[in-house]
Amino acid sequence: MKYLIWLLIVFAGIWWIRQQRQTPSDDTRDQTDKAARPGGPQVMVPCAHCGVHLPESEAIQGTQGLYCSEAHRQRQEG
Repeated sequence: MKYLIWLLIVFAGIWWIRQQRQTPSDDTRDQTDKAARPGGPQVMVPCAHCGVHLPESEAIQGTQGLYCSEAHRQRQEG
């Protein structure tokens, strides 16, 4: 019985040490994953000509709205 208690104490100590080591590396891994991923959720906007939704960062600004391509902007605005 004495050895069982010592064995549990040793396993608890190993578990605690591993938990202490994993916490900083998990935080670091999350930060590197976020840095590797571009942006995150993006605002989607419809093209004023055809209605296709695209990320706002890729849309072309025209006088009558946002467009998916330069050709659609020219057709819509003349």
